[in-house]
Order: sequence, then C-alpha cells, then structure tokens
Amino acid sequence: MPTIWRRGPRVSALALCQVLCLAGATRAQSISASEPAGSASQEPASGPAEKVAALPLDVAGYLAGRNLASDDLVDRSSFREYSGSIFLSKTIGRWLFHSEINANTAPEWDSEGIHLFPRTSQLSVKLETASVNFNWRDSLQLQAGFLFVPTYWRTHRYQSTTLTVDEPLIDQAVFPTAFTGAMIHGDTYLDEGGISYYVYGGYAQQANFEDAVVAAALTRSRAVGGKMVWHIPSRHLFNTLDVGVLAHRALNSDTSQTQLYGVELNVEKGPIQLLGEFADGAIGASPSQAGYYRRGYYLQPSYRIAPPLFVVARYERLNRDSRDADVNRMAKQSLGVTYRPIPALSLKLEADRFEPQRGRLTPYYGMGAGLVYFFRIP
Repeated sequence: MPTIWRRGPRVSALALCQVLCLAGATRAQSISASEPAGSASQEPASGPAEKVAALPLDVAGYLAGRNLASDDLVDRSSFREYSGSIFLSKTIGRWLFHSEINANTAPEWDSEGIHLFPRTSQLSVKLETASVNFNWRDSLQLQAGFLFVPTYWRTHRYQSTTLTVDEPLIDQAVFPTAFTGAMIHGDTYLDEGGISYYVYGGYAQQANFEDAVVAAALTRSRAVGGKMVWHIPSRHLFNTLDVGVLAHRALNSDTSQTQLYGVELNVEKGPIQLLGEFADGAIGASPSQAGYYRRGYYLQPSYRIAPPLFVVARYERLNRDSRDADVNRMAKQSLGVTYRPIPALSLKLEADRFEPQRGRLTPYYGMGAGLVYFFRIP
C-alpha cells in the first residue's frame, strides 16, 4: 500500500533538504553504510593538472532492475521494476546530515516515503528518509527526522547489498516501515562482544499493512519502540554472532492499539552466513474492529563460493490475519545465486516456490532476476 504523507511532513522534508544543500562548507566524508559488501573505495586521482572542486555533499546510490513474481501470491503474475536511489550525506563536526531519494517504476510496491512529485501509474519519486544525527560519542547519538523502524531488513534492505532478488514476506507486513520522530542509539564494544541499542518515538507514516485484509488505520499512529542487539563473544568460533530483540507499541488513529515484537539472528563463520527474523504483531481492538495478530519469520542461509559468487536460500512463512488463518497463511522457499564480477555490479537469479494459501491451494513456481549497479561520485 502506498504511504499517505501529510503536508506538514512534506514541508519539513523540503526544509531538511535545503539544510543538506547548505551544508557544503566543509569537505565531504564517505558513505560507508550504504556501500555494498566487498566494494573497494575509489580514491580520486591527484596531480597538478587536476583542479576539479570537491562536491559539497557525498553522493552515492544505485540503479537496479528486477523481474519478480507478484508479491500478493494469489495473482500468479510477474512484474518488472526499474529503480534508482541517491544517497546524499554531509558531515560537519559531530553532525551528520543524510537523505535518500528513490525513483521507482512500480510504485504500488513502494510503501514508504514522501512524494517529491505527483505520483503517476508508472513512476514514483520519493524522499525515503531524511535525518540529522548528532554523535556525542559512539555509545550515545541522537537522530531526528524521517526514520526507518530499525528492523534488520529495513536497515539492510538496499538492492546493492542484499543477496536476494526479493524481500522477505514479513517486510512491510508486520512492523510499520517508517516514522517521523527521534531516536537515541549507540554501540558499546569490549575486547570481545558488545551491544547496540535503539530507543525511538514519533508518528508512524505508513497508511496500512501491505496485503492487509482489513484496514488497520496506521496513519499518524503514535509509536514508541526500542531494540537491543547483543554482539555475543564466541572466542573466535564465529566471525559474527548477533542476537537482537525489538519491541514497538503504537496507538493508532482509530483508537486501536498495536503491540509488535521481533527477534533477529545474524551468524557468520567463514564463507557461511545465516540471517533470520521473527515478527509478531497484536493488532488491538477498536470500537469497530476485533483484535487479531500478524506473524511471520524467515531463515536465510548463504554460502560464499568465491569472493564474487554467492549461493543463497530462504525459507519463510507469514500469517497475515489470524481471524482467518486458513486463507491468510502463506509460505515461500527460494534458492538463488548472486555474482559480483566487480564490487559495484551485482547479478542475481533465483527460483521461488510459492504457497499462497498454505495447505489449501497448490504451490506454484516462479523466477526472479535482478541487475544492480552501485555508484559513488567522488
């Protein structure tokens, strides 16, 4: 479902963009968070003949094309999506200004953001996020603006970094994707292990759950939440062993309440990685609506055959509405490969098995393909 944004947030977003453009008084810093894994930084050529002035902002992004089976699963059709994202960032002392602009030719699958231009049936151009972050120290930072709810997939969803062509079923289906507000966050590391935390509050900006059977009236719901990730020491048995928990509570505009809980896992040892998320949402009763829950999970193992070649699989399930579980239970299994001949280029191919109504309808099969190019303007 497309997100509904009010005039107030639009004006604030445009003002924040102007701040970003005026922040060019100092030299740009690199955007490492949005860079695909394994990509090499490009040092600008130097020499007396080169007099190119540095840009006032860090500019990076990616161009992507995908061919996918329809996400509503019952439709059994496919669609092609072309998209491009631009990341603008600027560091001034302890302040980091950052924004992301996305253009998408399949706007019905793009659920968050502020429309910068009137949406058409074939194109959506949105400011997906815009924020300012003050870094007092690594363990204590304050961020404000238009932010993503810090589920694992929302934080790492970029086509230039993900190994899969499609997103998990639970993405945009249990947790709201974005909110307007503020977040306190930080990281603390010891000799081995550490913790990362996020505490946030504000107004959710998602109109409804994707594939919602009954409208939940999420627009402008007041929300608070928090997330804790433990970087567990393993005496070098694992390269990464992270376990996280996330809680989110909201009072919706129709007076119903939403209570959401999530768990995430990220394990990496040598060429093997396992990602997983579980999400449970209790959609509370309003005077005109009975309470129900939405629940799902995915497990995604991957294996790096060689530095540029990965094999990835995913097993996932989702219950969109517990009031009619037989109709709204769905599942999907995927197996694919990702090839990066150069760090900036990703070629993806996957085969999918869909269960649109698990146990009631016959499963069917599909293919997904993607081409992604990451760029950075020095």
